Amino acid sequence: MRSLQFGAYDNMLKNIVGSYMGYIQIHNTDYWEEKSIDNSFLVSEVEDILDIPQVSYVDTRIEGFALASIKNKSKPVAMLGLDPVSESNHLNLDKKIIEGAYLSEDQQGLLVGKELKEILKVSVGDSLVFLSQGYQASFASGIMPIVGVIDLKSPELNKRTVILNKTLAQNFFGLENMATTAVIGFKDDHWEKIEKLVKQKTKGRDLRVINWQQMVPELNQLIAVDKAGGTFVMLILYSIITFGLLGTIIMLTEERSFEYGVLISIGMAKKKLITVAYLETTIMAMAGVILGLIVAFPFALYFNINPINISGQMKEVVENFGFEALIPTSLDPKIAVQQATIVLILVLIVNIYPLLKIKNLEPVKAMKS
Repeated sequence: MRSLQFGAYDNMLKNIVGSYMGYIQIHNTDYWEEKSIDNSFLVSEVEDILDIPQVSYVDTRIEGFALASIKNKSKPVAMLGLDPVSESNHLNLDKKIIEGAYLSEDQQGLLVGKELKEILKVSVGDSLVFLSQGYQASFASGIMPIVGVIDLKSPELNKRTVILNKTLAQNFFGLENMATTAVIGFKDDHWEKIEKLVKQKTKGRDLRVINWQQMVPELNQLIAVDKAGGTFVMLILYSIITFGLLGTIIMLTEERSFEYGVLISIGMAKKKLITVAYLETTIMAMAGVILGLIVAFPFALYFNINPINISGQMKEVVENFGFEALIPTSLDPKIAVQQATIVLILVLIVNIYPLLKIKNLEPVKAMKS
């Protein structure tokens, strides 16, 4: 159960954070509070971050806004300028094209969200007129053809997103050799450590390193609330397990009262008998935990390789929020270690009963009963 829950979190983060926002971004110090083109930075300021061994890529982007028009229809849109070749591996944008073609390295056209296409009543081959404010209050305007329609799996993004080449976006906004955002990719899952290394690397520059928990706090809160719900269910389950263990230990102890009485009568010290009884139950518990892990692991491995597919209306709901309609299991060893540790601690606690029973045992009464 815990493996499915944590697997769902990992998949959610991969869909929203890992594939678009990145776990770590770099901006101008003032950009996050005031998302203005003026709060940009030189691309050269972040190039040396690739020197950090754990960093696999640094993708710079232009994120701005403009008024898009065609004939008598207009709509404010979010313009995302990126390197289509570099980011295709991270965003899988080429797999989300539903009409037309994906952007090439020197493409002068753009991609529009599928719902924005319906709002503006445009099709592949049409051109949009853009008006905006460029760098340092310059006037930004241009006409760009639509080369493709993209489904970003999120209704909000599909209604207002336009994707174009980073070079074209730099020319449009007057941001030569500049960017508003740098997305950091890394080779392992320990983003907290890499965040510290990136902060050390950019220290003294007019840059701010920000992680996904700061960028999308609502997602972090959603996971925290769901984890709390899962923890509550686990408490109920472990309460049942504790009483089950206690009942088993009481039964075993009472059934062996005669045996304990005989052993004490023939001269076995109570301390030794307590140690033997304690070791017996502890070894049985360890064997049970190991057997449980052996039985559970193949199921966790199978559903990690072959995730559970969500179908029907639930699939549509999940995909509308930008998630894959899949629930994989997590193979994080911490989950198994945590559950095994909790069970062993519970066994050690309920083992107090036979210790007290043997300590207060009267051999004659025990053998008579």
